[in-house]
Amino acid sequence: MINKIIIDNFMAHEHTELELGPGVTILTGSNNTGKSAVVEALRCLATNPARSPNPALYIRHGAKEARVEVEVDDGTRVAWVRTKRWAKYELWPPGADEPEEYHKLQGKVPEDVARALRLDRVELETRKDSVDVHLGNQRDPVFLLNQPDSVMAEFFAASTESAHLLAMQNALKIRVRDAKREEKGLDGQVARIAADLDRLDPLPELALRMDGIEELDREAARLEREVPALEAALAEFLSLDGRLARERSTGAALHGIQAPPEVEDVNRLGRHIGAMASVETQLGRAGSAAGALTGLDAPPRTEDAAPLHRLIRELDDTGAILRSASSRRTVLAGLSELPDPADTGELAAVVDELLILRARSARLARLTESLGHVAEPPAPQPLDKLGEVVSLISGLKEQFSTRQAELDGLERDLSAVVAAMDERIKAVGCCPVCGGDLTTDGFLDHGCGHES
Repeated sequence: MINKIIIDNFMAHEHTELELGPGVTILTGSNNTGKSAVVEALRCLATNPARSPNPALYIRHGAKEARVEVEVDDGTRVAWVRTKRWAKYELWPPGADEPEEYHKLQGKVPEDVARALRLDRVELETRKDSVDVHLGNQRDPVFLLNQPDSVMAEFFAASTESAHLLAMQNALKIRVRDAKREEKGLDGQVARIAADLDRLDPLPELALRMDGIEELDREAARLEREVPALEAALAEFLSLDGRLARERSTGAALHGIQAPPEVEDVNRLGRHIGAMASVETQLGRAGSAAGALTGLDAPPRTEDAAPLHRLIRELDDTGAILRSASSRRTVLAGLSELPDPADTGELAAVVDELLILRARSARLARLTESLGHVAEPPAPQPLDKLGEVVSLISGLKEQFSTRQAELDGLERDLSAVVAAMDERIKAVGCCPVCGGDLTTDGFLDHGCGHES
């Protein structure tokens, strides 16, 4: 009994494995799902059909071979492999690691394979075709269910022992007849072989003659290999002989002629000739160029490209500024809105007061530095020089008043500049470079953290 069926690249099946249980197994399904292909695969395994119909019909499209394998209840595995040119069987006995392969089947099933499968067809005495009692098609069910009663009766009669003995006797007669026919054929074949052997009696003498011929052939080949060398030596000898004759005739013709004059150095002449040839080549090229340029208009007047260059540079700078602004805008797009500015009036007043104190401190430092160079007051002098001192002091007071007026003007200017700067910083609100908080005091102290 078959326990497992494995089908690879057979008709519509790419790879199908069927585990069969004990008893009857029924395949059901819609049309064109491969049910009949399973039955056909088992039939090919059991009968090894010949090349008609075309074996390519069994092989799935795109594959090189079809394979049908079954495993029976005793552990034996049998596989049928079909290509477009040949078929073979593989048989694994129980427990075997490597299969036994059967080739050159000539449309038959090996006896070992048939014995393992036990799917033989039944031969009937009155029918030419055997009966398949194991497999059947959809319209040709198994076990003669669509055959006449006489055929079924003959089948059951063939299954009895007497009918089986008669069938064995008929088979034995057929085998004896075939054996006698084969014996006659073999006798005729032996006679033909003996006649062929008689015709081969002169072979030893022919073999001796062939050995001599082969020796002569080797000698001829050796001489043939030496002929080109002899021909080359003869040609060289003839060439040298002719050259010697020409030399002798030349020597006889030159006999009595004066010696040739001394050869002068012609390197300068060669350089001069080369220079002339180069000049002639350049003249030819110039003439060709002049002929080609005769019909052309005069080149247009060149314009000053400096403004265009400046415009292009300005456009490049503007494009760079726009790209930078676009990238900065892209970076700032994800930032949150600026917080509402707080009231900085009191802070501005404190900053102004600090600035004034800083200016006064700087002025006091300058005054201290100026007074540090002043000498000690002179010793009292006679009163006649007091007038001169008084007039000098009066001049100094006037100078001090003038300098004090200038200093007050500078302080007013500084206060105006600080006020204008404070208004400008309040309008800006934050540092345009880093986006941090910006105050007048912080800007004047350290430029909002940036190097000035």
